[in-house]
Amino acid sequence: MATGSRRVMIVEDEILIAEALRLRLERMGCEVVGAVPSGEEALNLVANAAPDLVLMDIRLAGPMDGITAGEHIHSRFGLPVVYLTANSDPETIERVIRSQPYGYISKPIDDATLRSTLSIAFQKSELERTYRRRERHYLSTLAKLESAVFVLDAAGRLYFLNPAARALTGVEAGNPDNFSIDELLAFANEAGERLDPVGQCLTLRQEVTLDHVWCQTRAGKRVHVQVDVIPIPEEPAADAGSDALDVVLLLHALPLASLQTGLPEFIRVCAYCRDIMEHDANGQTVTVRFETYFRRMCNYQFTHGICPNCRSTFFKSKKPASSPGDAGEA
Repeated sequence: MATGSRRVMIVEDEILIAEALRLRLERMGCEVVGAVPSGEEALNLVANAAPDLVLMDIRLAGPMDGITAGEHIHSRFGLPVVYLTANSDPETIERVIRSQPYGYISKPIDDATLRSTLSIAFQKSELERTYRRRERHYLSTLAKLESAVFVLDAAGRLYFLNPAARALTGVEAGNPDNFSIDELLAFANEAGERLDPVGQCLTLRQEVTLDHVWCQTRAGKRVHVQVDVIPIPEEPAADAGSDALDVVLLLHALPLASLQTGLPEFIRVCAYCRDIMEHDANGQTVTVRFETYFRRMCNYQFTHGICPNCRSTFFKSKKPASSPGDAGEA
């Protein structure tokens, strides 16, 4: 990528070096938007000059050195910073690397090194801007989905949830990595048998789709869903045996029509109390009342009363009480 037409800001406390850099950059076709001698002035100028890149000397006069100033500029304004220094001692190099620079040039500077370093820095910055823009678009799309979306690592730990997933689980946006999926959700089929779609996906290393699944949250909320688990290798060309595998878990709430056809073929009923037996999120057998079960499975609502047959049977079995007069006549 050419350096021409790019806006560059110089931070250098040696006036002669700063002026020499200005001339070199202008010969390369760059526009120099300013040159300042300190980190504090650099932060003020960046906000007004809006450069595309900052050329930063590490050793600056004043309380703020170039690395500290560069870290502030990159974190606050998202601008690429290329460092200049005559010192290449291990401690300085380590600090530069930790600051994640876009380039590093040792003094004295030659034109070829300056041109190639700036070209690489501009290209890297452009790629990162494109990535951030796409990421914003993806996140905006995911935020609008009604389906719950979870992104998990190979250990099943969360590092992204969309708003629907946060609403379902109650996990805040800031700390998803404090939880594993097993701590938040449990899955069971219509017969109450435990399911592990994420583990199945990680084992088979292929997409898993399960329909008519009951999902229970740690708060006890149960929803009837379709589950899709999609494996995402860390690299498209990753070795098939690599453990570097993330997964995307999607939960699609099933509509009422699906609920009404979601009853299992057989329902286990207690022979004594007639309550229905099923498994809870921990795999333990529990009983639920008939009305509770069908209200949850089919969204049926129940009212209570006596049917005509039972009413007739009930009143036939009730004999009228004898009156005192009748007793005397007997």
